[in-house]
Amino acid sequence: MLLLHVLFYTISIHNVFIECYTPETNCNNTIISDKSSRRQSKFLFDSIFRIGSGISNAFGEDTDEDPDYNDINIEKCDCDCGFSNEEIRIVGGRPTGINQYPWMARIVYDGKFHCGGSLLTKDYILTAAHCVKKLRKSKIRVIFGDHDQKITSESNAIQRAVTSIVKHRHFDPETYNYDIALLRLRKPITFSKIIKPVCLPRYNYDPSGRIGTVVGWGRTSEGGELPAIINQVKVPIMSITECRNQKYKSTRITSTMLCAGRPNMDSCQGDSGGPLILSNGVKYFLVGIVSWGVGCGRDGYPGVYTRVSKFIPWIKSNLKNTCLCS
Repeated sequence: MLLLHVLFYTISIHNVFIECYTPETNCNNTIISDKSSRRQSKFLFDSIFRIGSGISNAFGEDTDEDPDYNDINIEKCDCDCGFSNEEIRIVGGRPTGINQYPWMARIVYDGKFHCGGSLLTKDYILTAAHCVKKLRKSKIRVIFGDHDQKITSESNAIQRAVTSIVKHRHFDPETYNYDIALLRLRKPITFSKIIKPVCLPRYNYDPSGRIGTVVGWGRTSEGGELPAIINQVKVPIMSITECRNQKYKSTRITSTMLCAGRPNMDSCQGDSGGPLILSNGVKYFLVGIVSWGVGCGRDGYPGVYTRVSKFIPWIKSNLKNTCLCS
């Protein structure tokens, strides 16, 4: 099973043929001349964005300091994070249990499904910066407690408007480096059985070698249809060295990214902004944000994710008038 990214492109050598997808649009037969694409030539696939194991050392307070973010003090709430409602052991991808991952957020833009996200606090969700690039916040809605987009009787989904969008100031829309953003909700969420926050890992935690879970409403095959029901898939997480030894140009994979997946088991269009999570047997931690890749589930092209542990100081410094569960 494949889960999906918001953006997907395929190219042919010489003139560049681009086939691009978002959940609501489809633009085909776009030709970019050699001259117009020359500035992108250093990365052959720069235009091709497609968008539990034990992890006891993900617990604990941050011990490493980031010099760019000093004196960060986020209040701790009297609440828990990272508890799922049901554990289904899977090998391939398949639908989740109803509200199994209660931090899942569905971002809707101008009435249409756009991206995924993860609930961090009663006021904020975390998503990918490319998901909110050039969006008008007045047209964004975030839906929580959703499972099947076509059925409203399964659970009591809640919708929120957005008052602010905080993209990382170093986000690069060409390389997708620093692909992370926070959305502040207009009205705080009240936690319940079906709506709970996910936990953050400790600063600089390295999840390589673990088996993570990607969750989202993305396509279940490259170029396929968007499913109504949220899906999940287990993916092995690679080290940076392993990822740079894949078919990507090695310089494309930065220290703020991580790779996960194997052939036919990947994230894909529509999953962008959604979570890559790890469990320590009790709680789930958000270690990655679906960011980009080439195709879906292609051999040698694992999904690429924003490495959340690198951004813990940035996240905390941008959480205003809220608190984190523990």
